[in-house]
Amino acid sequence: MILAFKAFGLSPPNMTEAIFLNASENDVFTFGTPPVCIDILTQVKGLDFNDTFSNSSMEKLDGLDVNMIDIRDLKSAKRAAGRAKDMDDLEHL
Repeated sequence: MILAFKAFGLSPPNMTEAIFLNASENDVFTFGTPPVCIDILTQVKGLDFNDTFSNSSMEKLDGLDVNMIDIRDLKSAKRAAGRAKDMDDLEHL
């Protein structure tokens, strides 16, 4: 993953496999400077990975195959997060 970040032009500070896999302490990693950044979530409130992955679909995005979350799961995650911006997103999905 670090090689992919470097290829993208990001230099993740102090990123190790142990830090990334310790989801009890870190569940969101942000690389870059908003609004141009990448967020990697190791878990999403309100969702189970296996169920969400089985509901996902493979779509082409700029010529690449990408797993896309099902809209119902995205809405569930937004409701579970409960932040004002997530509630606003729900009104526009």
